[in-house]
Amino acid sequence: MKAKQWIAIGVAASAVAVLTALATPIVAGTFRTTASVNAVFQVPNPEPDTTNTVLAFDTFAGHDLVNLALGENLATVQTNHLLALEINCDSTLARLVVFDTGLLSNIVDIAGSTNIYALTDQADPNHERFVMRMAVNTNGFLIGGFLTVSGRIYLNPTNGCPRAILVDSDRGHDKAFGDAVIKDGDGDSKDKDKSIAGEAHLIGVANVIFEEAGGSTSTNVTLLPSGQMTLKRQLLP
Repeated sequence: MKAKQWIAIGVAASAVAVLTALATPIVAGTFRTTASVNAVFQVPNPEPDTTNTVLAFDTFAGHDLVNLALGENLATVQTNHLLALEINCDSTLARLVVFDTGLLSNIVDIAGSTNIYALTDQADPNHERFVMRMAVNTNGFLIGGFLTVSGRIYLNPTNGCPRAILVDSDRGHDKAFGDAVIKDGDGDSKDKDKSIAGEAHLIGVANVIFEEAGGSTSTNVTLLPSGQMTLKRQLLP
């Protein structure tokens, strides 16, 4: 069963879209992020036995996460809203955001870090590995939750800030750690920039607004048992 058949559709934005303001700027880089996140949730058992629920499975791409955060139909084709990860220069703060290519700004804070643990390779300060916990905010069809994200990122050895490079030279542990390059299937899929800043994998839970029979809505726990993200070109310094 696909989530696109169950995520709430047509609910007035004023009723569900409570956008979290990015009120506290941090000195950070914002990187275009592609994603593929597996999801598990409960739906009513098909007729004739409708008294119980059954498990359903789906996969959310980056544009699906953007639509959820904006409170829009999952079938909506986003042309100027992209998933992005913002991370500061000492890897102490990070946010998963919706980036507006027209405004050149992060407009919705999907999730923010509560803890980040990062280790750099002192022999080669270009490489950093991290594990972070993130709290999912209330935006659109997302009503809280959490993420645990682990991955790698390239640093500028002169100032320690995250950066994108043209050649991915840190792939030796990708298979063992569950990292992979996620292709760009979002609104900027024609973007020819091949830069990469890093990769990550995740596990977590999100509370998602679903549409019930008759048009009513309910908030349902959605498990995110596995997911992968690729940090690509830099959108903002």
